[in-house]
Amino acid sequence: MEFLFKRSQKDVALSFKSDQAMVNSRTLPRIFIEQVNKQKNKTFLLYKDKGQWHHVPWVKVGERVKLMTLGLIALGVEKGDRVSGISETRPEYAYCCTAIANAGAIFSPIYHTNSPKECAHVINDSGAKIVFAENQEQCQKIIEASRQTHPLEKIIVFENFSPIADPRIISLDRLCELGMHELNTRGEQAYMERLLSVEPDDVTAIIYTSGTTGPPKGVMDTNAGIIRNLEEYTKTFPVHKNDRGLSFLPMAHALEVRNGHWFHILFGIPQVYAESMKALFDNVHETEPTFFFTTPRFFEKHYNTILADIEAAPDWKKKLIYWSLKKGERFHEIKENSTGGVRYLLNLVPYIVAWIIFIRHVREVVGKKLRYSGVGGAPMAPEMLQFFRACGLPLYEGYGLTEGCGMISANRPGADKIGTVGKPLDGVEVKITGEGEILAKGWIWTKGYWNNDEATKELYKGGWLNTGDLGFLDKDGYLHLTGRKKEILITSSGKNVSPSYIENILKMSGYISQAVVFGEGKDYLSALITLNPEETIKFARENDIGFSDFPDLTRKKEIIDLIQKEIEKKNEELARIEQIRKFTILEEEFRQDREELTPTFKVKRKVIGERYRDMVEAMYGS
Repeated sequence: MEFLFKRSQKDVALSFKSDQAMVNSRTLPRIFIEQVNKQKNKTFLLYKDKGQWHHVPWVKVGERVKLMTLGLIALGVEKGDRVSGISETRPEYAYCCTAIANAGAIFSPIYHTNSPKECAHVINDSGAKIVFAENQEQCQKIIEASRQTHPLEKIIVFENFSPIADPRIISLDRLCELGMHELNTRGEQAYMERLLSVEPDDVTAIIYTSGTTGPPKGVMDTNAGIIRNLEEYTKTFPVHKNDRGLSFLPMAHALEVRNGHWFHILFGIPQVYAESMKALFDNVHETEPTFFFTTPRFFEKHYNTILADIEAAPDWKKKLIYWSLKKGERFHEIKENSTGGVRYLLNLVPYIVAWIIFIRHVREVVGKKLRYSGVGGAPMAPEMLQFFRACGLPLYEGYGLTEGCGMISANRPGADKIGTVGKPLDGVEVKITGEGEILAKGWIWTKGYWNNDEATKELYKGGWLNTGDLGFLDKDGYLHLTGRKKEILITSSGKNVSPSYIENILKMSGYISQAVVFGEGKDYLSALITLNPEETIKFARENDIGFSDFPDLTRKKEIIDLIQKEIEKKNEELARIEQIRKFTILEEEFRQDREELTPTFKVKRKVIGERYRDMVEAMYGS
């Protein structure tokens, strides 16, 4: 293998002639270097600062990552060492993730919303020796967490902060200075030797589960696993040369690391880094990504707003809008399932009219250039999926888990069934046990749990990935999710009920943000409900309901009646034994800092059951 070096005052570009050995040993660091040389001055990422969007070229990122990698080497980071990070998703964090991989180390990210106690668990379990921290707030959190951990060697902070008398703390700029010194002393060789020492089967990241039923467990992602996941995914959803991705989920989330960060590096496309979740709508409108992966909430908010505007419109306008949606749905159905012809042309003209009347306005709001979006984490209402599909924006629901290095199943063009999470991907086999548990086999296997052989054996018991999720395959081979095995309730009549299945249906109401179902050993089911403040306040103002603050609003009879009607509507979708008979509205939403939610906003059932025991018992007359 021959390496060629080209130097200039501003950057050092590396190119190499690859041979068959390179092809057979593809790793994430090698792919990054290949793309830096191929893409050069094309955009690696976009970020917003002081109201302006900035484009950062691949060559500049390549140089920055090189210095950070050499800085880590100078600090004594060896291949296989663990390095953690705690930050919101931002460019510096992307560089850190890449530099850690290039150093042959293992990235063990921490959710930026975690408490010091939760941070300590990740640091201790992974054995991280260095932690990257976003700012002073996160730095203080890690300092507090370090009182409960093994000794940390360094805390590297992105932003400037007030001096803290702690020799472990250095700035990101200082890390790059150490890297520059290493480069000037040892040249490119140290960087390339370390980068090329990484093997496809090496663990590159430890991604922690949400921890709904106990301490989070770390799942080992390998270079080969991530690459295979993305290559298999793009067999169904090909990447176009003008594509542009979007990052906004936390880097501690498996979906962001795999399908956000490494996806755009593997395929050489630019990635937009959103300012924040609050600014997400505006950022999508400003930067026009062509696809992204998200939870249903992003589209639910748009849908609820648009639907409210339609309902407020005069009758003649409503009729035009519903006509437009009907024509849009018909056109896209024909477009997806045919190669053209007379039917396509006959439906094209009315679709153009529908576009002018209504559909183009929806696309202006949601994203003009969005080709599709992958959606997971919770089910979407069928009418919402049909609405966006009619507007030329298919939302494909899929199913995966942290323990699987990729998607197990997904809806896709030409094989899309609303109400399911699609068919298993090529190379993935799915079967259902007698208890209804989903088992999977194929390339989606990871190496299991870090530092936990017993849990890994349990995960792969019987030669299958035991997902812990419940579901079934229909006659057409589509997978349906119905709940979690560990959460099953048994009523007084001996019936098994999946609370998460019921909760997901309740949360399809725009007014309900969270629902926790109870009924173990009882004659009927009850639920604790938290409200979506935005939609509930909007309803109150539209209906002249006076209130002093949000807790006061949750107690208003009109709001209780509203939620009663919403639950009655959702009960119609449920079997009699699954229907909610009584409910209690809480004055505020569940919170992670009270350990009621995981960082991915999943409810901690046991904590909530204990904290609100009196309220639950009151619903049963106890």
